Amino acid sequence: MKDLFTPKGLIVVAVLFLSVHLLASLALKRARVDLTEGSLYTLTDGSRNILAQLDEPLTLKFFYSSELLGEIPILSTYGRRVRELLEEFVLHAGDKLRLSIVEPEPFSDAEDEAVQAGLRGIPVNSAGDLAYFGLVAASATDQKAVIPFFDPNNEKFLEYDVARLVYRLGNPQKPKIGVLSSLPVMGTPPARFPGAPPPQEPWFLIEQLRETFELEGLDPGTGQIPPGIDVLLIVHPKGFSDAMLFAIDQFVLGGGKALVCVDPHSEEDRPPQDPSNPMAGMGTPRNSDLGPLLAAWGVTLLPDVVLADRSAALAVNAGGGGRSEPVDYIVWLGLDGERVDPTDPVTADLNVLRMPAVGILRPVEGATTTLTPLITSSEQSMEVAVDKLQFFPDPKGLLNAFEPSGKREIIAARLLGPAKTAFPDGPPEGAGPPDGEDADPDFLRESKQPIHVIVVADADFLADSWWVDFANLLGMRIPRLSADNGNFALNALDSLSGSTDLVSVRSRGNFQRRFEVMDELKNRAEERFLAEQQALNDELAATQRRLDELDSQRAEGSSAFVTAEQQQEIETFLAKKVETRKKLREVQHALGKDIESLQGWLKFGNIFGVPLLLVGFAIVRSRRR
Repeated sequence: MKDLFTPKGLIVVAVLFLSVHLLASLALKRARVDLTEGSLYTLTDGSRNILAQLDEPLTLKFFYSSELLGEIPILSTYGRRVRELLEEFVLHAGDKLRLSIVEPEPFSDAEDEAVQAGLRGIPVNSAGDLAYFGLVAASATDQKAVIPFFDPNNEKFLEYDVARLVYRLGNPQKPKIGVLSSLPVMGTPPARFPGAPPPQEPWFLIEQLRETFELEGLDPGTGQIPPGIDVLLIVHPKGFSDAMLFAIDQFVLGGGKALVCVDPHSEEDRPPQDPSNPMAGMGTPRNSDLGPLLAAWGVTLLPDVVLADRSAALAVNAGGGGRSEPVDYIVWLGLDGERVDPTDPVTADLNVLRMPAVGILRPVEGATTTLTPLITSSEQSMEVAVDKLQFFPDPKGLLNAFEPSGKREIIAARLLGPAKTAFPDGPPEGAGPPDGEDADPDFLRESKQPIHVIVVADADFLADSWWVDFANLLGMRIPRLSADNGNFALNALDSLSGSTDLVSVRSRGNFQRRFEVMDELKNRAEERFLAEQQALNDELAATQRRLDELDSQRAEGSSAFVTAEQQQEIETFLAKKVETRKKLREVQHALGKDIESLQGWLKFGNIFGVPLLLVGFAIVRSRRR
């Protein structure tokens, strides 16, 4: 034992330590112990499944300006977090992922490569140097995908963003969206008879979708869904035949995804007016549903009611007789970020949604699917009968009759899990293949895999009038967005068109954690000084008021001179003011010293606590021996 502390012994110990460290780093390279809350350093099963399904190798280039960003603590720390996550992806992918770290120095070829790839540089100093913090991924066929900048504010979606990028490169073909609707979502063709109304342009949402997806408009009257469709966008399915409903049922059970927008009262569904009987058109039902399908999937739309939310009501002009009087229309809603799920990639970044006359979704008791609310109302909500909107809506009357239920109602939800057919007795009449042959008797009675459907209790919110208007600039139509309705639809379809494994990734916890114990101690310290600080501030304010009164009396007096008593009182209050300010500074200084002391003890405990415990344990053990 004595030889251990000789120079030769210490050299032997150092060599052994380095050898063990080297062997452990090689032999235990894949060993991981993740003790963080939320398992931040452990990939989800969804990410591992996506990596396991890669057919060809992908190359990841992580552009990180370590020197320029090293002076920014939050980006420096987050840079290590991103790098470690990318290394974890490579570790689980084997030879299917290759990672390289690139330092894009100013005016270098690496910086030119980053700019050409579409990465976003941020200025970090007065010299105008740009720092880069992004990812470029490429497949063997030279297809590329980019994360322009890793924003620390979106850390909870870090794994999701990387997993989605890998999935998109591994499945490069554009997802195909089939659009089914009783509304003119895809526009209307020009009529061929004189006096016909002009054709309608497709909704602006369709223009946005075409940038990411391949779209195909489907005719609900055919009762068929052609092969090759990945996701259905169903908007206001009013009057769909049983054959069409059966086709949707089989599509979803067979692994197809769907974004379904049903509506208890569609503002965009404007029936043709009969000049001789205008009330007939106003009384036409304007609701839509999917018959038995929703219940089979585990959700139901409450019939004949719309949702009112007092705290989210949009103002409308309810004046008459030439007078303008804004009134909160409690069934037209402006839903802010507090009413969406902040943990779901579909809704996390939405600021406001404008949705008129929405319905209420309720889970079906005993359903085999899992219902996850995406958009909900506040507790200032109630049910309103549809017939109150059918003929002559009265915003004032609805507002006066408002009585909150105290419940948060579901407006949009994600459904995931096993399901059974809504047609257990077999295909309905008219359901069959396009060539007219008999329907396949071996129709799906239950899902092959967990179904994935997003249901929204409103269809109007996708129409242009509720979230976008247009300005004309030099003959160009410039869209101006007023709400995030389109972003919600894009996010939903993007989520549905990806792997179901992406849903399981969802959002993770935050790497940046608050020192909760330190914050609690700091709050206690502030509370101890708060009363004394407030008393001194009150005394200082009273002293200042008395000085102002004396100064005012002197200004109002006929003489420019003050008496000896007044002068003495002024000097007394001035001295008191100085003394009070001094005490206040001492209290504030003591508060700062107390907080620094608490922080110092916590740092000491975190840094030296464990080593000291180990040393103490070793000494006690040695003494006992």
